[in-house]
Amino acid sequence: MQFQFFGRKKNLARKERISRFQQVMELAQDIANIDPVGLQTLIRLVAAPLQAKTITSAALATPHHARQADSFSCLFFQGSLPVTPDGVRADKVSIRRPDRCFKLRLGTDPVLATPWHRDRLANAIATIGFGKRQGAWVEDENHRISLLLPIGVGIVLGGNHSIAAGIANGEGFVTSADVQDLSPLYPYVRYDGLSFLRIHDGTLLSQPVDEEPGMLFEIGRLMAKHGVSAGAEWHDPSADTDPSLSGGDIYYKVLINGQDAGVALTPSGAALELRRAGLQEGSAQWSKVLHGDSALFRSNHLGNQETIEFRWSMRRRVVDDLKFVYGVMPWVDPDDD
Repeated sequence: MQFQFFGRKKNLARKERISRFQQVMELAQDIANIDPVGLQTLIRLVAAPLQAKTITSAALATPHHARQADSFSCLFFQGSLPVTPDGVRADKVSIRRPDRCFKLRLGTDPVLATPWHRDRLANAIATIGFGKRQGAWVEDENHRISLLLPIGVGIVLGGNHSIAAGIANGEGFVTSADVQDLSPLYPYVRYDGLSFLRIHDGTLLSQPVDEEPGMLFEIGRLMAKHGVSAGAEWHDPSADTDPSLSGGDIYYKVLINGQDAGVALTPSGAALELRRAGLQEGSAQWSKVLHGDSALFRSNHLGNQETIEFRWSMRRRVVDDLKFVYGVMPWVDPDDD
């Protein structure tokens, strides 16, 4: 009777796990039908519980029993396994992209840090961050991240404890040291809610303990189908990255065929239009358009082509007491609002 009880409990857990996977994928399809770019946000939503498990492992476990540091093989399946009908290994099918580099925001982007030593974690949390002994979080040569495309999930290869502190504090950026594109795997591998399987013959590749990696893998399939890039910022070292699209009172005047349209775009609106134009966030061309050094083109409602240019501006702060006016702000143009 006891064996029957545990058998029923195990079957129920399997059914619930499959149901959660199906619900997530239905949501992913709904998002893709509205605007596939929203899949970037769904990746962050689904990765959040996995990130919580990895980052808190050393805090919740007894000494020397923390979770093993994550890797592709730990999360998905062994890269050495053959996945194609002619026996090509998974790590030979996926593509390394040395030509690509991304900057991940530790407070926003899904970065999987796995601190494994309680004392080192305690020291990092106690001393790293704004207003703490070591100061605000700063990237250094010890920090190494492998970024998985198209999902935009970063796996920490080095600096787990200090990166965990940065994630917990919600501060700092880290640059990818390695980029691996999983898109070529999709014709050969699928996840069914419980297991990763080889498509051509149904062979079991793995049954991961965590359910989130499989969900992320299949959301990535939708992203690849719709041409959606990772939510992380593509970092071009040669590009001038200012002005940034985040925060502050920045706005963009819109010029149509060289004439001021009398309307301005928010940073969010400017980003949306650049994505519609097919530009990669953080690229040199992206930066040129925001600086007014390059233009976009569109057809108006009459079918005539228009040249669209942006002019970056800073909106004046409005205060209700003169004591808050400390001096002249030279970066504000006299014609700005």
